[in-house]
Amino acid sequence: MTDPGTPQALRHLWASPALFALGAFVAFDAVGSPEAGRALMAGGLSGPVVVLRWQTVRRERPETAFVVVPLALPALMTVLFAMDEGLPGTGAGGS
Repeated sequence: MTDPGTPQALRHLWASPALFALGAFVAFDAVGSPEAGRALMAGGLSGPVVVLRWQTVRRERPETAFVVVPLALPALMTVLFAMDEGLPGTGAGGS
């Protein structure tokens, strides 16, 4: 786990990309709004960025798992959504 001195709010911010990915999935598939889905995927990076800045200011080094997983999940989901919905401005299928 993390250092016992790490505030609980920072731990939740590391996990926040999962909630944004879930929201993006709902926006893409259930609602049919690719713009909202892409905005949610981009917003998913806000939590880890805030934590990284906080830990940089405090000169703490985050554990590898708490960096790789929250940043790899949005990257993976972006690739999967792009395969399904296409890249922005190209439509489905990328053409």
